Amino acid sequence: MRRKLYAVLFILVTAGITTACGASFEADESTVYIKKDGNVIGADIEDFNKDYYDEEELKAYITESIESYVESNGDGSLEMEKFQTESSEEDGVTAQLYLNYATYIDYALFNDVTLFAGTVQQAQQEGYPFDQNFLKVEEGTAADSLDVKELTEDEKMKVVIIGDETVVKVDGEIQGVSDGNTEVSGKDTVRVHYDVEDENAQPAYILYL
Repeated sequence: MRRKLYAVLFILVTAGITTACGASFEADESTVYIKKDGNVIGADIEDFNKDYYDEEELKAYITESIESYVESNGDGSLEMEKFQTESSEEDGVTAQLYLNYATYIDYALFNDVTLFAGTVQQAQQEGYPFDQNFLKVEEGTAADSLDVKELTEDEKMKVVIIGDETVVKVDGEIQGVSDGNTEVSGKDTVRVHYDVEDENAQPAYILYL
């Protein structure tokens, strides 16, 4: 679905459509923003200097994608927050699409990826195992290895679990991350590495308060 979401951006670029609504945050690259209220904002930032897709297929998809999802899942489950394009002689056309998802479940369903956002206790109740190696995060920098029990026993601890190649931003300060599939880039931001073609790829865990 994410591949097709990029197609939505392409058809919007070729159609020259721009909405005037402002996003609540700005991203330089594709980012999943987990908000305190449970909403999720997905920012897809892509360059479209080549014609990868069939235009008729894209037109059919854009007609059916967001509208069909809302029809099946209710008003407010998915909304376009902002769309804009930028162009330069050096980079060509860059499209920026911000979609507002009512919950992490809506993001996961629409993009066909693994995503959980909630407390550690809720994640455990959902059956997510905390069996990877973890790193402690201090002041926005990954440090020594961590006994994850130190964090999972905290009732206030929240976690994002995601299987996608993207940047994740949270409303809080990151305390720990799974080792080997994350790259901490700030107190509230992590780059996730995930190969969708690898059947053994593990989703990334981001623990924060």
